[in-house]
Amino acid sequence: MMEAKGKATVSNRDRSRKYLREVRSELKKVVWPTPRQTLSYTGFVVSFSIVVALIISGLDALFNLGLNFIR
Repeated sequence: MMEAKGKATVSNRDRSRKYLREVRSELKKVVWPTPRQTLSYTGFVVSFSIVVALIISGLDALFNLGLNFIR
């Protein structure tokens, strides 16, 4: 394979620094939620998880009753 003349190779260190600079730049663009929003979102996720767990538990109990009835 032939390299183009005059093309300087970029070291791993330079690539790493460039990558980290770009990551930092992108993170500055992120709109972070406020503490109140974070608490609200967390409450929603916990509540939804509990509801789903209750539904699954209810279905499991219902299916167990059905299987015990069949036996």
